[in-house]
Amino acid sequence: MTESTSPHQPLPTWEQVVVLRDFIHARTYAAAVPTIRLNGEPAHAPGSSLARVAEVNGALYEVTSQLCRSLYPELTTGRPGPIADASWAALVSIAAAWREDPELPDWMSELLVTPR
Repeated sequence: MTESTSPHQPLPTWEQVVVLRDFIHARTYAAAVPTIRLNGEPAHAPGSSLARVAEVNGALYEVTSQLCRSLYPELTTGRPGPIADASWAALVSIAAAWREDPELPDWMSELLVTPR
């Protein structure tokens, strides 16, 4: 973990961000599998459950990617600031959905406190 200007929790290393990003992306892809259409198949009906799942998965993928893109340069400065803290907190919040997943990186489990 990297030192942060925040009194909360230390920031991850670049490698930890990559591992968490890949974990979240794998979970969003797995959830989106039923929405994937083969060439020539018609689009899902607008507003249908499958269309909504595809939209949500796409949004989660993009949000995770953007948070990582914001975090990477902050970590390379050696003096990450509030953007890094907020980006990391958001990624931890997303990862909390998989707190019981056996494939969640061990070091993430330590950061995820069971909700009360």
